[in-house]
Amino acid sequence: MTTNDRRVRISVHVGEYAIPPLKDMLVLGRNSPIGCIAMRRAIELLVKTPFEHIELDDEVISDILVRQSILRRLSREELIDFVVARMKPMMGPDEVLHALVEVNVFLSSDH
Repeated sequence: MTTNDRRVRISVHVGEYAIPPLKDMLVLGRNSPIGCIAMRRAIELLVKTPFEHIELDDEVISDILVRQSILRRLSREELIDFVVARMKPMMGPDEVLHALVEVNVFLSSDH
């Protein structure tokens, strides 16, 4: 006589949800699935850190959302130039790219 034994095993790895899901910067494509206004509202609800909205007139990129503290070390123009030159070539207008940004500033003083 054959018996059909049914066994179910569930394994779950539980970890803390990363808040915020956005650390430094989002680059939104012109046809991205979520618009800038919706993304900004979500960020305001989830993140205490203030973010700056930079709107672009570009065929691929529509908006950049960046932590304000980054713009204390880097001008808006420098950030826009970097995003357009380095990130735009690897993204489509329907994408949203998340970026961790590291800005190193070297200071010197002549006495």
